[in-house]
Amino acid sequence: MRLRPSAHIRAVLPASRPRWAAVAVLACAAARSSDDAPRITVQALPRFEALRCLDGPGQLTVRGRLLDDVGAPLADAAIELARPSGAAVLTAPCGSRDPHGRSGTIRTDATGEICVGIPKANATGSLTLRFRGDPLHLPAQGELSLESRAAELELSFDSPSLELSLDQPEQRLRLELSGDGAAAGGLPAIALQLEDAGRLHPLPTRDWSRAGNSLSFSVDSAQLGAPGPARLLAQVTGSAGPSAQAETVALRSASVRLESAALSRGADALELRITAQSRAGVPSSGWVDVSQGERSLASSPLVSGVANLQVPLTDTAPARWLARYHSDDPWWQPGEPLPIDSPSPAALEPARWPWLVLLAPVGYVCVRALQRPGFRKPRRAARRAPAPAPGPALRSEGGAAPFGWSGTLTDAHDGRPIPGARVTASLPSLREEMPAVSDVSDAHGHYALPPLPEPIPEGAQLSVTSRLHSDFQRPLPPQGRVDVTLTSRRRALLGRLVRWARAAGPPWHRTTEPTPGEIANVAVRRGELDTARWAEGVQAAAFDHSEVDREKEAALQAVEPAWQNEPPRGRPVQRSS
Repeated sequence: MRLRPSAHIRAVLPASRPRWAAVAVLACAAARSSDDAPRITVQALPRFEALRCLDGPGQLTVRGRLLDDVGAPLADAAIELARPSGAAVLTAPCGSRDPHGRSGTIRTDATGEICVGIPKANATGSLTLRFRGDPLHLPAQGELSLESRAAELELSFDSPSLELSLDQPEQRLRLELSGDGAAAGGLPAIALQLEDAGRLHPLPTRDWSRAGNSLSFSVDSAQLGAPGPARLLAQVTGSAGPSAQAETVALRSASVRLESAALSRGADALELRITAQSRAGVPSSGWVDVSQGERSLASSPLVSGVANLQVPLTDTAPARWLARYHSDDPWWQPGEPLPIDSPSPAALEPARWPWLVLLAPVGYVCVRALQRPGFRKPRRAARRAPAPAPGPALRSEGGAAPFGWSGTLTDAHDGRPIPGARVTASLPSLREEMPAVSDVSDAHGHYALPPLPEPIPEGAQLSVTSRLHSDFQRPLPPQGRVDVTLTSRRRALLGRLVRWARAAGPPWHRTTEPTPGEIANVAVRRGELDTARWAEGVQAAAFDHSEVDREKEAALQAVEPAWQNEPPRGRPVQRSS
């Protein structure tokens, strides 16, 4: 009888097979160990958003959305509806009265939204929505009270900014309705207010009408105040809970017309007095010039709606002059030019008939002398009155060159004036104290700087510093009106986060602009806790009610992650040897 060695015995016997067989066995073992290696899958944390229970005819409507951690919708996801009491939940899809199962399970649509109707007889207490999860997402759960409430209504103007011409007697405005409450129909009670220079004024409205989800109404232009930027606020009134609101930026404008021109002759020029007016009152800024063809003859700024100009005298024939208004602010619009007929040089010369009056007595004496000569008594020499001493000549300075710098500081987002900001015009200098002039803006954002010594060298700067707005610095412009718009530090931090995400690319930036919360969630999944803390700090600064000053902005910029193609801050740079 012949014995066959076992597997253990063969393992210790001397190798009698070729070496390539051993190599093949090791390769198979390695391949098997690689296949059996564990795989790691990172699951996202979804959430329920906008859960609400709306009152409807005969049933309550439950709506909401299931989103992942970056805000993307989860489509065709199974959602379980359960009651804490264990009672059955009869559900029916929105638009249907027939329950499609007593299990209380529904599925989200392509946008991740759920919509289900629950009979009012079974709608008490609260409702639990549960998502069991899948290979890519963790479970999620939401609680919703089944207390019925009115359908939510959202309100918005048809445009984020409006141009309102005060030349029209009335303005026809529109509002858009959206949300679940828009299907209720009828005209909701809406109050309109105007915010001008930080003060709210109620605006009377009339002639309301509705076409679909669009509301239109009229407002008298006389109720809108003076030309300039403002905000319109609309709010639904009469609701017990939070009412829908809408706002828009309104730029009120008016056309300026030149009404009259008074002519008077000076020593070597014609003096013109031109008045400006509009339907909204006297314009508060701007200037007037008089031209003949393409040649400018004189110009002068408006002071209380009046411009005084001096047009030099010429020997040319009479011509048609045009007086035009030029605006310093976009809300004062130039109207039609005012035609002025220039007088002829002959009309400006003294009349000749006074000489005839003076010569008439001389002619009479001569005629009488020829008729009868008589004794001529020597006449005393007439005493001439002393000529008046020459006095100082008065000249109008209308049309003088600009004097220094002046303007208005406004917020780049809402157009509100910025008070308390320091505006400085400085000259370059090697000394620590540079020659400069500065001013602080008033409650309306106005400032005025005196002129600097001429000539102004290259390198002069205009800078603006504000507590809640980012610093502004540009080369010093020519003297005149300079309006500056500043970006708030809050919006500057949010803008830097969006630009950082765009430069970094996926997964930080996708098709839409990322939010700080989305950046923080992606950073946590990737294990980059410094980036997550920075994004959370930007989110708190951008959306909390606390003020964002220079120190808070600098602290967040100090912990900002490195931009693309830059080494991370605070970490050593590895160099290849």
